[in-house]
Amino acid sequence: MMRKQREIDMTNDEMKKYTLGNMAGMLEQLRQKVNVLDALDRDTTTTGSYDLHDQLTSMILYLDMFDRAVMNAVKVVPSK
Repeated sequence: MMRKQREIDMTNDEMKKYTLGNMAGMLEQLRQKVNVLDALDRDTTTTGSYDLHDQLTSMILYLDMFDRAVMNAVKVVPSK
């Protein structure tokens, strides 16, 4: 896999922040997927409505916890 020149020229701390930023973006995408799944699960016109309620509640809880961990990690990485 070829790395972009910008990534090659980064310091270790810059790369950490870059990677944490990517993780935050991925979390947002995952949160959007969970929201779609939640909307589908709430559809009472289907036989499987609310069958994922407990799992979705757990997913949302853990996404929130992981998001906080990523944000805390960003604060810990030193800036220039």
